[in-house]
Amino acid sequence: MQESDYPSREAYVEARLAFLKKRLKELGGDEFYNVPCMDRETELTFLEQVYAIEAEPTVTYAHQLIAKGVELPSPDTMDDDTLSCKLWEVIHGLADLRVFLENTGHLTDRELYQQLWTDALNEFTWDMSHCCNGAMHLDLLGSGSEEDTRIWLASYADDIQREEWATQFPDESLPAKQKPVCERDQILPKPNYGLGMDDCDG
Repeated sequence: MQESDYPSREAYVEARLAFLKKRLKELGGDEFYNVPCMDRETELTFLEQVYAIEAEPTVTYAHQLIAKGVELPSPDTMDDDTLSCKLWEVIHGLADLRVFLENTGHLTDRELYQQLWTDALNEFTWDMSHCCNGAMHLDLLGSGSEEDTRIWLASYADDIQREEWATQFPDESLPAKQKPVCERDQILPKPNYGLGMDDCDG
């Protein structure tokens, strides 16, 4: 369904809304998806995101990147400079898919690419690339494991967060603060929200 197939933007919005509501109903949705307080453009943005999440995950980031022409060679085949360039190509490719990395500063370029190449890029997920304002956040410390918590406390948590954790878990030792090995997080692509509809794919 492309906007250019319709005589006006308004006609496209109405047709797209009808399609999304039909599909959401088939997926078990109900009148919750009728949101009268929203204007039609905002409702479309909202329902695009709901549909992306409610539908079964059917793609991997690796498949999406390769389809966009981003090759994903094994980290063992690249020297450090080549790997760093490839890593940033992957990072920007993911951003184009509305996927944004978080909490990567504790990893070297090689460690981050290895983790993405081995695990994160190969998990089945939802396709958010068509959503104007939606985004997926790929947290490299998002597993909830004890190790991820330890790294977060050492490298990312501020003093207040560390104090709150120590108060909540008085029997646990608080890891010493560590400087991230890389300042990458400061320059990672960030999602832009509230884009005009002309900036969205049809």
